[in-house]
Amino acid sequence: MTLPHADIDIEMLSTLVIEMNILRRHVTAYPAGHPVTRDAAVKVASLLNRLLAGTESVTLGIARDTILFGDHPLDRRNPVYRDFARALSDRGVVALTCHRHLDADELLRFGALLSRSRDEIGAGGGIEAVARAEGLTRLEVRGVNYDLFRVTEEEELTGQPEGGSGSASLWEQFVRGLLDGTIDPLGDATAKRPPLDPLLLAQVLNGHAFGDQRGPDTAYDAVIASFMRRMDRDSDGEQTARECAERFGTLVESLTPERRHQFLGKAFTSLAERPDAARRLVASVDDGIILDTIADLNDRNVAIPPIILNLCRKLGASQNDSAPPLSRTEALRVGHRLGTVLREGNFDQYIPDAYQGNLEQIVAAGKIASGLAESGDLKALLQGENHEAKVGAIILEVLESDPEGETFGMEESLGELCAYYLDAGDFTALRAVCDHLPSPGEAPSTPLQQRLLTSIATPSFTTPLMAAPVVWGKERYDDIRAVITRIGFPCVAPLLDRLAEEESMSLRRYYVACLLSLGQAAYGEVVARLDDGRWFYVRNLVAILRGLNDPAAIHPLHRLLNHPHPRVRQETLRTLVHFRDPEGERMLLRELGSGNRETLLTAIQLADRSRSPRVRERLLVLLHKGGITGPDFDVRCAVVRALAETGDPAVLPDLARILRSRSILRTASVTRLKVEIARSLARYPATDALSLAREAAASGVPELEQAARQTLRTMTGRRP
Repeated sequence: MTLPHADIDIEMLSTLVIEMNILRRHVTAYPAGHPVTRDAAVKVASLLNRLLAGTESVTLGIARDTILFGDHPLDRRNPVYRDFARALSDRGVVALTCHRHLDADELLRFGALLSRSRDEIGAGGGIEAVARAEGLTRLEVRGVNYDLFRVTEEEELTGQPEGGSGSASLWEQFVRGLLDGTIDPLGDATAKRPPLDPLLLAQVLNGHAFGDQRGPDTAYDAVIASFMRRMDRDSDGEQTARECAERFGTLVESLTPERRHQFLGKAFTSLAERPDAARRLVASVDDGIILDTIADLNDRNVAIPPIILNLCRKLGASQNDSAPPLSRTEALRVGHRLGTVLREGNFDQYIPDAYQGNLEQIVAAGKIASGLAESGDLKALLQGENHEAKVGAIILEVLESDPEGETFGMEESLGELCAYYLDAGDFTALRAVCDHLPSPGEAPSTPLQQRLLTSIATPSFTTPLMAAPVVWGKERYDDIRAVITRIGFPCVAPLLDRLAEEESMSLRRYYVACLLSLGQAAYGEVVARLDDGRWFYVRNLVAILRGLNDPAAIHPLHRLLNHPHPRVRQETLRTLVHFRDPEGERMLLRELGSGNRETLLTAIQLADRSRSPRVRERLLVLLHKGGITGPDFDVRCAVVRALAETGDPAVLPDLARILRSRSILRTASVTRLKVEIARSLARYPATDALSLAREAAASGVPELEQAARQTLRTMTGRRP
């Protein structure tokens, strides 16, 4: 797909894509009408108006995880581009056109549209129908039109009249042959249907399951061979063949690597005896793709026709000295290829030995001419670079090298850059900045650290940072937590605010983990919120205090022992027992004597954190008390598990008495209790419990022996 937009600034277009993706994620993360989403939409509208100052619209092609402008894909390595492309592609978008005067309200409606699921969009009639229903007029969305594809049960379609084959019909026949591998690619061309867009076709092929019974390889052989024969004898001559070759190249570049290798491998075989078609098609495909495919075929020991290898060697030597200068689009394409070579660091293989020595001498002498006439094209070569990250690194270097000097507002610029990194999801650059902050738990000790905290430890930065887990998902959790930990105390209040409102359990756990990573910096603010009226929030706060492991929390927790909600009382009691608080122990002993079965079972579970001899004695009383069936049996098993968590060898004699006991009645229940005890022995010191486990393994009771042998394997495996 070639889109002539000579007046479009590529760098500004790249920024527009990033900002549109930020808007999309903000609409997903924030409620409707939130000022953050409105500000993001206004920013995109303003940027678009500047971009389109010299033209009416700009169109982007969407191919799976790639965004294309004209025939030039934007940097495939950029995760933001891939993220935006996938979001659009998943909802059936293959082209997106932004017109001048696109306003913030329409952009917000577009963002809300992208927050819908693919099924919901499909139920609404597809992406184009839903876009029309949303009133999108200045933002034009084009989706996949599957009406363009058709299948047939006939073995062969009738041919078209002589002279009726143009580039469009030939392409259409090729597409139809590719889709099922059963109809003759030389068959009927439907004049009523327009030629298929190669990018749209690539999207279908990338996810298409070929259903031909002969298998996809056989289908590819037949289809591509027929296409090459037709191209050679096409009645419209060189112009038509060249147009088909260009479409072929666009299709190949938009396929997934696996599908591309398969596709080109079959095409190479078909080109072996067709030098003219080979020259056109090889020239229409990116050199890097050709070389990559050849390398893949070599790895798989697939023969490559000599004509293909010769063409690849001659591509760079076939230019005529009198050739016209490159157009801007062609220059961008060449620049993209050269940038790929330089980024991969394999450029030595492209430099003849005769020139290598001279190049080294020039570099060593420093005799490199200045004043480049093609600065605009060179600027395009740099579009894949992360300029913002490099600017941030430069500012940090300046601030660090002269900590007491005049900064000329660089702190504010650095703060703005950090906000940009966060919005764009560039956590690599953001972490590089935060690495200059003091380590967790330490106060800022240098002017640079103080300046950094002044720049980013503000609500305008920390508030969206708390929303980042929702925006970017689990794959960025570690990066986000690392940033939060380095910023420290300024993140405590925003984290606690988010924890109080979050409905997702997994996100609440994540925010708790972030607060625990802040250590003592979080303690004061957590204690200050213990009087909150939401019981579930207070329960989480108590769990955080236990995780911080500061005994100073005992005093403020005492008042929660009388909290109206039982879950808060239980969590508080668990925490006080953890800190071995006398008041908590007294309350635990009281509940261990309760006649209410649920209260008793909860108290037994809490007792697994106690090392108190009084609590142990009460548990042993419960172990020997009551019957061996029904509720009493559940209580005794719970006691066995609680005692095992303490790992106190002082209880082993009581456990041994039960293991050695004999019972004529309720034999099955007694055996189950003994099996529970045998499994629990692995939690005690091996030197104390090993002999008892061996005794159980020789008891003559199959179930007990099996459990005891497993315990012995565990115990002997961990011994030094």
